[in-house]
Amino acid sequence: MAGMTTRIPRSATARLAACALCVLGVLGAAGCASTAVATGDKPPEIERARAEPAQVHVQGDTVYYTGNFSKASSAAFDAAVAGIARGQITRLVISSGGGDTVAGRHVGRWVRGMGLVVEVDVICFSSCADYIFPAGRARVIRADAFVGWHGNERQFHLLAARKGISLADLLSQYVPKDASPEQRTAFFRDFEETTKVTMKDEADFYAKLGLNDAFAVCAVGDILEKRPGYAGQIGWGFSLADMARLGITNTVYLGNGAYEDSARFRKYLVRISAEECLAMLK
Repeated sequence: MAGMTTRIPRSATARLAACALCVLGVLGAAGCASTAVATGDKPPEIERARAEPAQVHVQGDTVYYTGNFSKASSAAFDAAVAGIARGQITRLVISSGGGDTVAGRHVGRWVRGMGLVVEVDVICFSSCADYIFPAGRARVIRADAFVGWHGNERQFHLLAARKGISLADLLSQYVPKDASPEQRTAFFRDFEETTKVTMKDEADFYAKLGLNDAFAVCAVGDILEKRPGYAGQIGWGFSLADMARLGITNTVYLGNGAYEDSARFRKYLVRISAEECLAMLK
């Protein structure tokens, strides 16, 4: 066909990466189950947390963010907060199922720069938990809301290291069977070049927060599925005390009883301790 090249389009690269997350076991069945939250039957409040672009507005001293992270969501966010100076806003109320990591860090850096309290309404998962929740100067989790993780930028590299294989070997079986050798080479090169940049950006982000990224990546793979009591949860979570042990301090839960005993936490997340998380990375 005219105009064909030997390179796999970046959109295809992204799809392959997403596919690999599930099939490779980087997220394992728990990570794949998160697609059920994204595409299957779900409560309307979870559906709203997937809005594309995100719905963002400012009311009083609060920014309200409902939806995913993407280029379009970043544009909506930037338009909503344009001209706001530090001190005018004190709080970000968010409900998000996650999304693009670069877009997530964009909002996270703004939250950090503004010195905001992050308040979770219903759900803060994936990129929201990775970058928005820890960026707050303090954190509030509303009654029966939850904060959950299922990996970050370096998850492929971590899983390859755990298996004792190269990144290319880890991903090779997910390149289309009809791809030429040149296309396969281009895919691996694009993937490594892209993740090299995004991993550095993520490392810089966490360094400025004074955090280790263990909380966001420790349980990738099939670790969760092997735990007693696993029932198809989409990711992992921590008690408030364990969050604090991992550096995410100044967090309060507004519901009755312990946060980790709340209904949505138990439905969507596997609880792990800070000690278990750190041990997984040794």
